[in-house]
Amino acid sequence: MRIMIIGAGKLGMKVAASLLSRDNYITLIDINPKVIQKANNEMDVLAICGDALEADIYDDLKLSQYDYVLALMDNDEKNLVVGCVVKKLGCKKVVARLRGPEYMNHQELMKNTFNIDQVLNPDMLVSHEIFNYLINQHKDFNQFFTGPTIGMLEVRAETIKGMVGDRVLNASNYLENMLIVSISRNGKLIIPKSHVTIEENDVLYLLGKKTDIAKLSPYIDTKVEGSNIKKVMIMGGGKTGFYLGKLLSDAGISVKIIEKDRERCEYLAEKLSNVLVLHGDATDTSLLLEENLSSMDAFVSATGYDEDNIILALTAQQYGVREVLAKTSRGNYATLMEKVGVNTLNTLEITTSYILRLVQSRSFVSSSFFLQGQAEVLEVIAQPDMMITGKMLKDLDFPKGVLVSLIYRDNSTIVPTGNTQIKAGDRLIFFSMLSDVPELERMLGATKKRLFRV
Repeated sequence: MRIMIIGAGKLGMKVAASLLSRDNYITLIDINPKVIQKANNEMDVLAICGDALEADIYDDLKLSQYDYVLALMDNDEKNLVVGCVVKKLGCKKVVARLRGPEYMNHQELMKNTFNIDQVLNPDMLVSHEIFNYLINQHKDFNQFFTGPTIGMLEVRAETIKGMVGDRVLNASNYLENMLIVSISRNGKLIIPKSHVTIEENDVLYLLGKKTDIAKLSPYIDTKVEGSNIKKVMIMGGGKTGFYLGKLLSDAGISVKIIEKDRERCEYLAEKLSNVLVLHGDATDTSLLLEENLSSMDAFVSATGYDEDNIILALTAQQYGVREVLAKTSRGNYATLMEKVGVNTLNTLEITTSYILRLVQSRSFVSSSFFLQGQAEVLEVIAQPDMMITGKMLKDLDFPKGVLVSLIYRDNSTIVPTGNTQIKAGDRLIFFSMLSDVPELERMLGATKKRLFRV
């Protein structure tokens, strides 16, 4: 597949690196020569320095041969114009990043007017994930795959008698024909290694036969007394704060947004009904205390600075807020935040995973979905030419955040071991942390290597 990425910012570079494979030919365009030099040095892409708004830059690129053009510049209007131009020049499909609320209210008009196939809004994506985490995390979850027999159920550990305090190794004593594929602990998803002890308030994601799930789910109450979110404080009134504030207020939740830019405050107050907008510096602890931080059910730090978001989240934890989330865009904070107990949602990883779903045909993926904005569960049909087909699991160097949970083969469900060999036609259920999805995608590619670029 031929893919052109216009805009080599953090998102553009992340997407380019994630799409690199034997099957994809990537062209990267940016006006910044340093960024293009970095891309040429580090990635097997055709990197071009130039202004994407100048049509002659596409003269030798044969746009009619491109399956996708991703307009990922940091300016909505430029993305719309570039998307329109490349579509006129013959590109098959165009995805444009649009972040402004004024465009989100008229998506179909924008798509029809500028001939855009898909609108991408990272702020809206992460806002929906935060909303789902805060509002839906204690509601019943029941996910069925397209395969004939396999499904997934979310339960709280204490609802299964005897499980709390025991290790994952012994889970089969309590769960007939079901596996724990992930544990959500204090809002953080973890891989359930055999030595891990199951704790009270852990949320377990169980994988098993649909018949067993159907028998178990009516007897499990996953709702926890007093878990309802009624009051939320949001730090930062940028686009994420705007979208999240609207989602929460529309759901009947009391929302406070603290924003340090007065003009932005006026905009938010005008556009958001039933939301209290406060002008002030969110890093000022005295302001947070004046606004009754400790009485909030949830706190979301969504400023444009990762460091501020993390410090604010730690402050909210210190004052006893039950649910605390920090928006980040850098993956190198993840391990540190896990150690100090701060729950983070990474905008880049969520958006990149969404683009991978959208752009790659992934005909071998029959279904997939996010878990709490931190992981993806995929049902994969093993193809004869995949590099994993014919190999035993112990010989495959999967990333540490990837788990092969179950295999469905010839009307039978297999709990895989290291000696299990993957065969063509197998349906494999993968659990993968979002940061490891790109590497998993590469491992699911074909064995044939690309010798040269056309």
